[in-house]
Amino acid sequence: MALSAFLQGMLGASSLAIGASVGVFLKPNRGVSAAIMAFGSGTLIAAIAFEIASKVYQETGFLPLVVGFSLGGLLFTTLSEFIDKKGGFLRNPASSRRYLLEHRQEGDFNVLQRLATVEVMQHLPEPEKEAIASLVTPLCLRAGEVICREGEPGDYFYMIAEGEADIFKGVKHLTTLGPGEIFGEMSLLTGEPRSATVVARTPMELYQLTEENFSRVLARSPHLASALSRTLARRLRLSVESQVAAQSNLERWQRQVMESVDLNRLILEDPATLEGLVKRSTPVAILVGTLLDNIPEAMVIGMNAGTNKLGWSFLLAVFISNFPEALSSASGMKQAGTPKHQILTLWYGVVLLSGAIAVIGFLLQESASLQVVGTAQAIAGGAILAMLASTMMPEAYELGGSSVSYSTIAGFLLGFLIATAGS
Repeated sequence: MALSAFLQGMLGASSLAIGASVGVFLKPNRGVSAAIMAFGSGTLIAAIAFEIASKVYQETGFLPLVVGFSLGGLLFTTLSEFIDKKGGFLRNPASSRRYLLEHRQEGDFNVLQRLATVEVMQHLPEPEKEAIASLVTPLCLRAGEVICREGEPGDYFYMIAEGEADIFKGVKHLTTLGPGEIFGEMSLLTGEPRSATVVARTPMELYQLTEENFSRVLARSPHLASALSRTLARRLRLSVESQVAAQSNLERWQRQVMESVDLNRLILEDPATLEGLVKRSTPVAILVGTLLDNIPEAMVIGMNAGTNKLGWSFLLAVFISNFPEALSSASGMKQAGTPKHQILTLWYGVVLLSGAIAVIGFLLQESASLQVVGTAQAIAGGAILAMLASTMMPEAYELGGSSVSYSTIAGFLLGFLIATAGS
């Protein structure tokens, strides 16, 4: 029977290898990936409800169910956070994003503090602020230094943290900019040469964004685009001689800004950022983290191998749900620059280890009391729910939006049919 548990554990996890192979060698469509992931989440939720929670409650009562699910969720969340800190966050896109947002470098935090007074930064969401802070370059200038000259190509965008700058059109002084104001954005948006010369009036602290990084941030930050549009509107109304020309230019520039916004792409998909993630990741921690995501399922399969209490219906639900999990993770690791052979070795290794874990589950149910086995299954159920809530479901929604609701419902109904057919 131990061999049967091993084979069933591998069978349930075998879709991990299939999903990883698809994710490595193909480029799945975002919508398709989202639908598959949501469908798998639905089937697994149904399996947890009808194949674990219901049967544990019938055999051991409500208390072991509550204790087990609570403990399972706590254990999974705690261990997952620990493994992420040790370098295992790259095992799936959701944990990669979570790690990046929670572990910003101290230097970025200091930059955010210095840029707190800059008008266009004040109302941006925190992730967008953090993305910009990681890309800017600090500059310290002496009074009298020329920052940019009229007629030169516009290749930088500037935000003033401290000090003042004079704006000249030829020899005519137009205005003075102070802390919290910006300049240089018009040339970057229009592609035209600098329209004025900017000279430091006092010692200054500036933050500079290159043309490439400016375009990259703008394409992913609708809030920054909106803030720049408001700034352009105010400047044009104050400085352009013809109101009609001003409105015409404003509409054109606003259209250019908003058309460049791509809501389907994330700052975290930036190659430089992903390269940094890979450097911080640890292969052993990735393996342990990936295995952690699949231990509960393999344990439940092993504890019920060869019994009539729960078997092939749960196994099928696990098989369906594992495919999108590996598909998403392998695709994300590939995008981050992890070698293909390393990704495939990881997931095929997890399939073998899942078989071994199923054997451990089988040995547990052979030697332990009904109460202990029921509590252990409840712990596994809580851990599976925690995994779904922290990885698969957020990833599915991010990729597909509200449309994933239908796939989740379809998956749940199929899981219900599987569970009732197996009972």
